[in-house]
Amino acid sequence: MKTALLLSTLLTSALTAQTANSNVFGNNYHIGFERPEAWGLKYFTSTTLLSGLQPPERAEGHRVGAMSVGFEMGWIPSLDEGQRRVGFNGKAVQDLNQSPFFARPVVRIGLPGKFTAVAAAPPPFHLLGITAHLLAFGLERPILQHDRWTLSWRGYGQVGTIKGAFTCPTAVLAFAPGSPENPTSCVGKSSDVATVRYAGSEFQFAYKIAGMPKLVPHVATGGNFMDGAFQTDAPVVRGRDRTRLWTRGGTWSSTVGASYLLTAKTAFTVDAFYTPLWVKRNPTAPRTNDGLFNVRALLSYSFR
Repeated sequence: MKTALLLSTLLTSALTAQTANSNVFGNNYHIGFERPEAWGLKYFTSTTLLSGLQPPERAEGHRVGAMSVGFEMGWIPSLDEGQRRVGFNGKAVQDLNQSPFFARPVVRIGLPGKFTAVAAAPPPFHLLGITAHLLAFGLERPILQHDRWTLSWRGYGQVGTIKGAFTCPTAVLAFAPGSPENPTSCVGKSSDVATVRYAGSEFQFAYKIAGMPKLVPHVATGGNFMDGAFQTDAPVVRGRDRTRLWTRGGTWSSTVGASYLLTAKTAFTVDAFYTPLWVKRNPTAPRTNDGLFNVRALLSYSFR
């Protein structure tokens, strides 16, 4: 009897999976930049902005071909249930608390004309439920330089995707499709892909404190254009949901922090980052600011 029940359960699961894979549906929708789904995209895109974290200038000044390597890590604040309720224009909770941090190596190379090229990319490994294939890049240059202070400019951008089970995580599969715990009617784990693209420009001001040559405070502010998309790939009761949502819009961001020279070649930089992010949690809700505040750090080493 138990064997027959087990075979029946396995057969039912197989037929459900086959049905889900045979009926593929979904359209391509443009959504407003203040919809809950768009807020989720720009929130996590903001965690990857190549902004702030300006290491101190070399003692010998800018040199063509000089290189520095670093490791950046940023804290990603945990979102409450209301913030994670972004699916279906604010009706369904999505699994957005998969990683508490964002980390990537950063490389800088000196170019002619006092320019410096910057490139940063997280390792393309499956870690904490997500796989990131991202490349951030930029150019930076001092605009005005004096004995104690420097005004610099940076232009930057990013291309790439983040893949994970956001709409149908494993945790909801224990609940009946259509129930409050499984409102998306998931019958299997999803393989959703978020496209995380941006372009931005930033101005940075650094000041050397008299009597404290190893400590360099700095502030920065910039504007960003984000071009994001969310490709659903979820097995649900109706079939396989391949709905795609895309959005575009602008944000601004600011950082304040300081760098400290640990040695002649090694520096440690810490920044506090903030960007206001406007959202309407549902069609009748007021427009509110639910911005991102986090702390980022960079450990860098310069080759002479």
